[in-house]
Amino acid sequence: MQRFLLVIAGLAIIFSCNTKQKNNMKQGETGKRPSEWMKQTNIYEVNLRQYTPEGTINAFRNHLPRLKEMGVDVIWLMPVHPIGIKNRKEALGSYYSIRDYKAVNPEFGSLDDFKKLVTEAHEMGMKLIIDWVANHTSWDNVWMKDHPEYYHKNEKGEIHTAFDWADVAQLDHQNTAQQAAMIDAMKFWVTETGLDGFRCDMAHLCPATFWNQARHTLDSVRPLFWLGETQDVPYFSAFDVIYGWEWLHKMEDYYKGKTGIAGLDSVMNQYMGDYQRQKFRILFTTNHDENSWNGTEFERYGDAARVFAALNATLPGIPLVYSGQEEPLKKRLAFFTKDTIPFKNYEWKTFFTTLLQLRKNNPALQADTAAQYIRLNTSAPDKVFAFLRKNGQHEVAVIANLSAAEKFTFSVTDNRFTGKFKNAMNNAENDFTSEKDFMMGPWDFVIYVK
Repeated sequence: MQRFLLVIAGLAIIFSCNTKQKNNMKQGETGKRPSEWMKQTNIYEVNLRQYTPEGTINAFRNHLPRLKEMGVDVIWLMPVHPIGIKNRKEALGSYYSIRDYKAVNPEFGSLDDFKKLVTEAHEMGMKLIIDWVANHTSWDNVWMKDHPEYYHKNEKGEIHTAFDWADVAQLDHQNTAQQAAMIDAMKFWVTETGLDGFRCDMAHLCPATFWNQARHTLDSVRPLFWLGETQDVPYFSAFDVIYGWEWLHKMEDYYKGKTGIAGLDSVMNQYMGDYQRQKFRILFTTNHDENSWNGTEFERYGDAARVFAALNATLPGIPLVYSGQEEPLKKRLAFFTKDTIPFKNYEWKTFFTTLLQLRKNNPALQADTAAQYIRLNTSAPDKVFAFLRKNGQHEVAVIANLSAAEKFTFSVTDNRFTGKFKNAMNNAENDFTSEKDFMMGPWDFVIYVK
């Protein structure tokens, strides 16, 4: 996210994504419905370097059974390519400084190791996508010598860095040969490894026309899952899912007293407009950028981290879990050096297992207009955030005390919430046909399933 803030001011000057182009993109949206599996999917981001003491693909493979049990559906690996040496930052450099698009970083293993990982994930019923960096490369990328014309030049005719990211060189998005070579490199991974899609880094820094062409070309090989790191709605023309940064920041603003529940509603109502077009956001409390640059989820949300994670798994959208949240991860991970996640007891594993399995298996939570989102009225609208997800006979009710107040009693005053439910966290049965009173402590929540 820190990178996102850096680029906003320079977009209009450096790139050609002008208003006219955006209007054309809106007209060119495919309107494709997501495939059936995508409706109830979730994403688990893997920081491969920090995931195990070894920091390798093979060491991570040992965690696949645990992630499968937890209910993980899509595994997203941060970039696995070799990292540039020239102008490298600190000891190991940034994953996002790519030296060769058709190779695996020896730090992580080999291409055969990666293929085995994909195969094992598929055998367990999971899918695997990789990070793709199409805006810039390292200064010693293989293209730098053979194809310097692929790079953007400044007024002096010199290849320049992307913004203030000194370890990377800016590609020229007006060079059609460069874009064709980039798509060819992506195709290599699709055909050689059998992966299931891409998470496209800082997608809005490249023209949407590029991503549309990439998708058209690669989906003709095999339909893929496309996640774009952007909040720009026109990029829905190319991507199945884009980022829910507005929601991320509104949660933090809420916890810090900068907005109220009406602020949360405003963002979710905005997203529901996209939802009606079968376009979805990923919802998350942390990821690699947030954790390393802006603080852990506990630094930013304090005692509300758990309830916000529960909301993200049950609200309309696609939930994202970052490496180590199931521990939970309470430290910022170093970005350019080795800093192993301290997995010990997996204290939040059961919590996330319940959420992810519920999200995968209950039609009321699927990413589809058939699954309604109904905000419920309560006697404490300034403290309680309650909603009902409904799809036919399936219902999931979420009632959350979004306040630090001591235990207090309130009622759900909405007749749309009625009947017999089971508590998703402990299977206790409750009848809300008449009595709908609750007593909750600070930042507490309940999830009921009918």
